[in-house]
Amino acid sequence: MQLITLTTDWGTSDFFAGMVKGRLYSTIPDVQIVDIAHDILPYNVIQASFVVRNACLDFPAETIHIIDVDTHETKDQPYVVVKYNNQYYICADNGIPSAVFNKKEIDIVQIKLFQDSNFYTFPAYNLFCLVASELAKSHSLESVGYVRNKLAPYTAPTYSYYPSSGRLDASIMYIDSYGNAYLNITYEEFESVRQGRKIKLSIGTAVAKPIKVSLSYFDSVDYGENGLVLTVSATGYMEIALLHESAQDLLEIRLRKSVTIHFE
Repeated sequence: MQLITLTTDWGTSDFFAGMVKGRLYSTIPDVQIVDIAHDILPYNVIQASFVVRNACLDFPAETIHIIDVDTHETKDQPYVVVKYNNQYYICADNGIPSAVFNKKEIDIVQIKLFQDSNFYTFPAYNLFCLVASELAKSHSLESVGYVRNKLAPYTAPTYSYYPSSGRLDASIMYIDSYGNAYLNITYEEFESVRQGRKIKLSIGTAVAKPIKVSLSYFDSVDYGENGLVLTVSATGYMEIALLHESAQDLLEIRLRKSVTIHFE
């Protein structure tokens, strides 16, 4: 059985997913298609790379991943296939592969196959399905592209820590469907700075307020104003959360919004 995953910004109200699935089912025998996400915000490379990095890397060997977010081909950002851990990732070299595979051992090819249509508005259908079909048969990068030695660079937002003032500036890089906000700092990084201290947290220009650091959502039931906690998501990144409620709605959170943590 051939596994193929789809990660896109198509949404679920249009016909795009159905088109692609129909072509894959028609051209690849014994295929199983897994929807990772179709509600990535349009053109949002940061959100897409976060989803792929956390959802796709542990699939079985020879899985083929189609990633269609902000997909358009240029001279400096061609269509590529990345091979990592014996899996194949088909996408544009638009920063997503750099963010996903940073410092990982990978092989890269620039796609050499030509799509079978004169229309260039839907490469996931007209080209990526063709590439996936060939990979399903050959499991060979050489069959679909020319060797490429590097990926287009991508600089992800990073956190900053100022020891003299005891302040850490981070940003929100993902918001899940529950309204929990994921920060761009891992638990290990956070704890190395925190060193057991209590903290206050402010989002944007809001006044800093005490917040509990917890390894569980359930501490938010009876702690502090509005019950917010700073916890650790399954991805390993720090997360602003509120059990049974939406932290996003409560705090008017949005992607890339700044978050300041004050250590006491």
